[in-house]
Amino acid sequence: MQSALPYIRTKPSELSARVEDVCLNAWPALQEIHYDGWLIRLADGHTRRTNSVNLLQAGSRPLSEKIAYCEDVYRRHGLPSCFRILSTHKRTVEDLLAERGYRQADETRTLYMDFALHPPASEETHAVELVPQVPSAEWLSARMRFQNAPASERSKVEKILQQLAIPAVFAATRDESGAIVSIAKGAVHDGLACLNMVASDPTKLRRGYSRSCLSAILGWAREELGATGACLQVVSGNMSAIRLYERLGFARELYRYHYRTLRMA
Repeated sequence: MQSALPYIRTKPSELSARVEDVCLNAWPALQEIHYDGWLIRLADGHTRRTNSVNLLQAGSRPLSEKIAYCEDVYRRHGLPSCFRILSTHKRTVEDLLAERGYRQADETRTLYMDFALHPPASEETHAVELVPQVPSAEWLSARMRFQNAPASERSKVEKILQQLAIPAVFAATRDESGAIVSIAKGAVHDGLACLNMVASDPTKLRRGYSRSCLSAILGWAREELGATGACLQVVSGNMSAIRLYERLGFARELYRYHYRTLRMA
């Protein structure tokens, strides 16, 4: 099911720029290259978010030269060349990428919650465990299990989380057997909280576990760190998650983004 809102180009705003900063800091790459206003991120191929080019500023070099440079970087690292395109970007770069054979995929919405308009409510139907800064081994195992991820991905996630340089917390809820059934992560930068790594046991959905996790993180961000708002990024077609986030207070969409990827030869 697709999002009801159309994908449109929007003008960048100060708030959108702040949200981009917190989202980048909340999910760090293992290696980064700054090149003429672009940020090239590398993380052993784990998620396109940390293995793509982010167009931060226009720069001065010819676009074709810059694209070729990025392609060479990813080629040397054995990864497909990938660009993250925001709806606030002009179409120039994307048109050049399309001409070079880049395919578009995975539209994502960036949602925002203003605590002045939607104060975090205490809706913890289930008890929530909050662990600061570093997740437990059990938390990581639960994430791998929920996503049916191969064992090789665990070490990549651990390395990425070790790069976190901003305050963070890892939330978990358990069922009556004591097993973790839902998790989420929150991180705060520049007065804004970013929520990500939201996942649940697929056999225990729609029981309020995720809502409890997210509510606890929002309360922590506001009460412990003085956050004034929160943001998250969600795939446009994931309407069940979007409805949950809207009920929590994520009532404003700031911008969208999608990827343009070139298949490896």
